[in-house]
Amino acid sequence: MRYLTSALVSEGVTDDQFLPRLLARALTEICLTEFEDAVEVADVQPLRDRRGPCSIADVIGLVEQNPASFSLIFHHDQGANAERTAAEWLRPLRELWGERAEQLVAVVPVRETEAWLLADGDALRSALGVRWTDAEMGLPAQPRQVERVADPKSALNSVMQRVSRSTTDHYGQLGELVSLARLEGVPAYQRWWTDTRDALVRLGYRSA
Repeated sequence: MRYLTSALVSEGVTDDQFLPRLLARALTEICLTEFEDAVEVADVQPLRDRRGPCSIADVIGLVEQNPASFSLIFHHDQGANAERTAAEWLRPLRELWGERAEQLVAVVPVRETEAWLLADGDALRSALGVRWTDAEMGLPAQPRQVERVADPKSALNSVMQRVSRSTTDHYGQLGELVSLARLEGVPAYQRWWTDTRDALVRLGYRSA
């Protein structure tokens, strides 16, 4: 059995609450469905600079502070313009990454992380203890449509405010509840899945 360790460098504390739980579940699913090897998936560990959002140099520095600790490093970016995100962040970061043993995988929800939270009305209903329909919560009809929501954070906040709760109170819980099957319909999540699978192949995992 192989043991898979990974870390997340994200833009905000709320991302550290939601994404590690979601990504750990998804990693387990990838290993079960895509590879022959039996894999024990460790929790995804957030790496954070206490000063605030990381620069490209900061990301490299965080990884260098934890040498040989992780096989996968997930770097979280977000933005409506995928090409701009790639030009300003991903390509420069990969150039500096060089031949490091750790595999770098981008996590790039279109616009904001909250877009992925809007993909599963059942998860929101369970977390909030409500019976509102997707339409009553203002959710898109199909998961792929979450990337068209202009302000996902505002959309999620408006639902939370109706039950007088803070959005951040439920990020961790939603990381456990959001359906991976629903997320398969979100293009950005599909890209993350493919990129992660390819990174594991480079690490020597045998495709099923």
